[in-house]
Amino acid sequence: MAVFKVGEVFLVDDDAIVRMVASKILKSIDFNNAISAFENGQLAIMEITRRFENDELKNTAEPILILLDINMPVMDAWGFLDKFTEMDEEIKKNYFICIITSSIDSNDRALAFSYPDVKDYITKPLSGKHVIDLLSKHELYEK
Repeated sequence: MAVFKVGEVFLVDDDAIVRMVASKILKSIDFNNAISAFENGQLAIMEITRRFENDELKNTAEPILILLDINMPVMDAWGFLDKFTEMDEEIKKNYFICIITSSIDSNDRALAFSYPDVKDYITKPLSGKHVIDLLSKHELYEK
């Protein structure tokens, strides 16, 4: 039986269909923990801040995986990462950030990895294999 070492997944993407498909993909690989969806980086930052202010991160044994799209209205990935970088380590240690994008621009990839909190970069379309490979690579999944 597969073991996920991720407590929750944040899907941060402005495309509702991408969020729905990603959620279905996660369920298809038997990820049964919480999946939270946000249509832009600002909403995700607000939720991270709210959880910290309400002491909801103290009991987080496993990281929250953030699958972060680059191009979004209101606050894109770069705006999100700028805000996230400014957060206290007590907050940041609870999150594992992976860029998930349709961009094939090598500059986007380089910029993403210039943020120390970005752990990986996946190009769309997302698949169950992508997720399992990502989590296995970072020791967040065991068969």
